[in-house]
Amino acid sequence: MDREKRIRIAKNALLGQAAGDAFGVPVEFSSRKEIRRMNLREMIGSDSGLNLNTRWGSLIPAGSWSDDTSMTVASMASFVRNGGRIDYHDQLAQFARWWDKGEYCSLNYPFGLGGNIDAAMRRFRNGTPPLECGGKEFMDNGNSALMRILPFSLYCVFNGLSAEQTVIVTGNGSSITHAHEISRMCCFIWTEFLRALSEGKSVPESVEQIENIPYRTWFSKNAADALRQVTEKRIRGLTEEAIGETGYVADTLYAALYSLCHAENYETSIRNAVNLGYDTDTAAAVTGMAAGILYGREAIPEQWLRSLKKKDYLENAAEDFAKAIG
Repeated sequence: MDREKRIRIAKNALLGQAAGDAFGVPVEFSSRKEIRRMNLREMIGSDSGLNLNTRWGSLIPAGSWSDDTSMTVASMASFVRNGGRIDYHDQLAQFARWWDKGEYCSLNYPFGLGGNIDAAMRRFRNGTPPLECGGKEFMDNGNSALMRILPFSLYCVFNGLSAEQTVIVTGNGSSITHAHEISRMCCFIWTEFLRALSEGKSVPESVEQIENIPYRTWFSKNAADALRQVTEKRIRGLTEEAIGETGYVADTLYAALYSLCHAENYETSIRNAVNLGYDTDTAAAVTGMAAGILYGREAIPEQWLRSLKKKDYLENAAEDFAKAIG
């Protein structure tokens, strides 16, 4: 893959993620029923003149991306700092700079720290080796590794890594904050989906590609069973009712795949994800990575891009990352 294509994919993916993240932030933790009554179509926030009775609606201005994108940018910055190589210690150090010093933020302060990330960073500060910082229990399978996996995914795609190599890289990328096998497998599945889109495949073709991977080669039966919507080739038959309104990583993976399968453009993909409720910013951020690659920057609604905080900063971060990788 030539450099210009790598830069374009990285920019489109990061802008797509950030715009989705920002679109979902104001209604985070609201139910599907509540969100659908709002019929959201524009970026909204505390400066929109609306009375939003939500976690962030009265605190965060429109266009502000949250921890999802901040940690992705921090991860990209680590790749750049290390000449395109992976340094797991530095990855966590950049996450700490985000939360402790307010770097890599859409505003002048961080917001949205998840419990699993907080626990991992506390372990890191206490001297735990980076690859042992992530929680290993089933209840540690929040979606915060998936929401920030984009730089590791693109590292694998841009370097043409094999599936076996990608299992290792994305597994380690997940494990610095989320070490359970289900989280690691979700990050691998999503990376292979992004790989297919980056190769120019359609959503149905990309779904078929991830459904035909021999997961049991690298993952246990328990993990494969936990993700049976993928491993048993059920993605295209997914219904909203089958996707939980939770922060569980598998639900977020399914929300993103469902949202993309039921859309023909960037905006509908993101609105689908947000309309599924609860962890709306993360579902839309993950969906946005793929929708950005699939449809391109020009497909993001102009009003959304005008509202998006630090758009030029995001594009520069993505370009620097893509250049560092190769």
